[in-house]
Amino acid sequence: MSSVSTAVLFGRDRHRTRRTLVLAAAVFLASFVLYTSFPIYDGLPLTYLLIIPSIPVLAGAVALISAYRNDGLLVSALVPVMAVLGLELSVALWLAFDLVPSYDPAGFGFVPVLLAAAFAIGVAVAAVGAGTRRVVTAISS
Repeated sequence: MSSVSTAVLFGRDRHRTRRTLVLAAAVFLASFVLYTSFPIYDGLPLTYLLIIPSIPVLAGAVALISAYRNDGLLVSALVPVMAVLGLELSVALWLAFDLVPSYDPAGFGFVPVLLAAAFAIGVAVAAVGAGTRRVVTAISS
């Protein structure tokens, strides 16, 4: 694989790639903790408006900024996938301990589709970030 395709897929700078991977792990942990404790927040006002979209928005922002600063389409696309994995692990814990027994409307057969959608969204957001950097660089030079 050429160095150009490696840079596009994994990033130009190894340090920034590692930092993005650490941020992906942090997004996974935040998603897992937030969505696992979600039944606790059920009685609070504005819960659904603030908590449900917070992690996907955070994951998308991290993917966009990472792709803008370092390219790395695959590494940047991993961030939304980790957010979905945290959500799915929390749902599995809910069901295992009967915290929310009526949950799981689509079943666990839907997990691969959800992961594929998160990956596709991550690649799209990363492509926008990397493309924006290229346009800004071309305009400023």
